[in-house]
Amino acid sequence: MDTRKLFYDIYKNNVTVEQHYLPWALCMLEKDYESPSLYILASLQRPYNIFEVEDYFRRTIEELKITVPSEQTCIDYMIYTRLQKIVQDEDMAITEAYELYDMFFKLDCPRELIAWVHIGDLIDGFQYGGNGLEITEELLLQEIIREAKNHLKKYSSWSDEK
Repeated sequence: MDTRKLFYDIYKNNVTVEQHYLPWALCMLEKDYESPSLYILASLQRPYNIFEVEDYFRRTIEELKITVPSEQTCIDYMIYTRLQKIVQDEDMAITEAYELYDMFFKLDCPRELIAWVHIGDLIDGFQYGGNGLEITEELLLQEIIREAKNHLKKYSSWSDEK
């Protein structure tokens, strides 16, 4: 798990030991990071004490001298990863596009996601009908992928190992 994804979930108050902190710790070990607190964090067993987990997490961040990413950096990273999934896996395009649409509302309508409102409306029209749009799955996928590629230009300097 990428540190930016973990912090995105922390900022959104949507973090758990089993789904976030432990996978992150194990991923850091797989990437050959080492620190006493990281080893302890990765080896914690049930029942978890969230205060203990968060304390070891904070210590790990300090020991590894990891810069805490800003909330906007984490949001941008999550947008970027969803765009990448759309372009790389057409089977996930509609699901990921709808997630971007959902992020628009959860993040209080950020300007960088405004195009996904239209895409969300197209998806709703395709899935549920009744809005007068005659859109096929092929046309929908083309529109989603085109929009994703267009938005990815903003993140051209990013890499997955940032």
